[in-house]
Amino acid sequence: MKMKAYLVRDERSYEDYCTVVFGETRGKAIRAALATDACEDGEWTDIRATRVPELDCYYRGRSEMDWSNEKDRIGMVRYANMSCSYEVDDTYCNCPECPAKEFCSRYTDDR
Repeated sequence: MKMKAYLVRDERSYEDYCTVVFGETRGKAIRAALATDACEDGEWTDIRATRVPELDCYYRGRSEMDWSNEKDRIGMVRYANMSCSYEVDDTYCNCPECPAKEFCSRYTDDR
């Protein structure tokens, strides 16, 4: 079965933190999500997994896309509408240097 990309988030978390994981089914994606920083403290029933078929081609044998990987970041920003958080760490939010800035609504809105 083909691995599919899902944008996942813990709906009960006070943080607006999400990630992209891969799974053959939505249930397997939620299981993978529970092992990520974004959802590790969540409950199965609180994890929302939304298909992002445009990211299926980014599967490279890893269960989660890597924000630090330039190609992954561009895909996550472009197709999953993700952005870095100003509150997290300046090293993650150097918008003028970000490889995904042309697709980032946060960057274009702040200019």
